[in-house]
Amino acid sequence: MNNYLAAAKVLDDLLLELIDKGMSVPTHVVEDLKASRALANMDARQPGANPALEGKIMPVLERVEMNLLAFAEMAGGADCADVWQQRTAEAYQAPARPPAIPGKMRGVPKGAWPIRVQTSELEGCRPTEALGLTAVEQEDGYTLIYGTKENISVFLKGLRQIQEQQGKVGFKRNS
Repeated sequence: MNNYLAAAKVLDDLLLELIDKGMSVPTHVVEDLKASRALANMDARQPGANPALEGKIMPVLERVEMNLLAFAEMAGGADCADVWQQRTAEAYQAPARPPAIPGKMRGVPKGAWPIRVQTSELEGCRPTEALGLTAVEQEDGYTLIYGTKENISVFLKGLRQIQEQQGKVGFKRNS
């Protein structure tokens, strides 16, 4: 069985590296990656529950992989593309882990909605007291932010706007 979620995560990391190298990745590739990750999350929550879902995930992931590997080859040469292709192949074979369930994170009060955002991506945007969010920096370079689901949503929209103004397509989030 393929671990689509792990493969989508590796492709997400490749996308971020390409953006860091100054590559302009077409919007349709980014949207396909988001769609494949959403489908992979659905599949990971109930593996094998919907066989038709696998038929939808694989073509989208393959298309994203093909496009991103082509960009990796342009940015870093054939060796760079080969490394990322190997990482993706290994991710497909990795044992599946169920995705985290929102609200089930150590150190977060019951009923709070947690997210983890890479601390470097929060530059210029801090959770405000007005939103009632709590932010705790962690040792692994991420910041745990929690509060009500609505306030988290407002915060993420603001963060996305700041990132877009800075010319970044997205930010790395681990939740």
